[in-house]
Amino acid sequence: MKKILKLFFILSTLLFLALPLEYVSAKTLEEIKESGRIVMGTNAEYPPFEWVKMKDGEQDFVGIDFDLAQLIADEIGVELEISEHAFNALIPTVQSGKIDMVIAGMSYTDERAEQVDFSSTYYSTVNQFVVASDQVEQYKELADFSDVKIGVLKASVQEQLIAKQFPDSDYIAMNKNGDLIEALKAGKVEAVFMDNIVIADFVYQNEGLIEAVQGVEIEGGSFDKAIALSKGNEELLEVINKVVEEAVKSGKMEEIVQKNIELVRQEN
Repeated sequence: MKKILKLFFILSTLLFLALPLEYVSAKTLEEIKESGRIVMGTNAEYPPFEWVKMKDGEQDFVGIDFDLAQLIADEIGVELEISEHAFNALIPTVQSGKIDMVIAGMSYTDERAEQVDFSSTYYSTVNQFVVASDQVEQYKELADFSDVKIGVLKASVQEQLIAKQFPDSDYIAMNKNGDLIEALKAGKVEAVFMDNIVIADFVYQNEGLIEAVQGVEIEGGSFDKAIALSKGNEELLEVINKVVEEAVKSGKMEEIVQKNIELVRQEN
């Protein structure tokens, strides 16, 4: 009998571990209110959307996405808590219920929408190539990138686009955009592919060293930024959509964007 019970326990445990992450319930809006906090998952390596600066000897999270998250927390009437993860871990983490929402400059894609629910769009970007300043004249059309080593953020839409456009390319995927830019400056990659708004900040920080390639785009390279939640969390999604749509319509979102672009440039 003991052997049967032990076997049942083992099989039950294995079955639980094998369940898809969406079966693990995320906190509802009511539970978030009761807890007094909403947990935002992010990857703070993506200025002006999110980055970390030191304030009084402590880390201070700043950026477009943190300002938006604060609007959401204020609307619900709770504190905002930040939980940082590698970018490719954010969707599994929100599915697991360990965080309540992902705001990380994340682009909507049909593939991601099969795993999580997305909010209304809060910003749109176009992806570009950035190269060394003394090499920019070599790149006039998309075909010029077919034989070069391209750097992309791991598990990003940029990685998907490069893999699709150049299936035989020797691209390099890294966890941090800052590392990609350093790799470009060191000659470890010949180009980096990322959001134009993010490129603009890195070019500003590295004037004369790197430059965005103008007039060369990959088809389908424009993406809408949205907030990701665990599937089926309808009441929380409704509140988030309300905040996002009001911020966009009122012009508040554009104010937030411009404020953080200037903040990045002031620091550099």
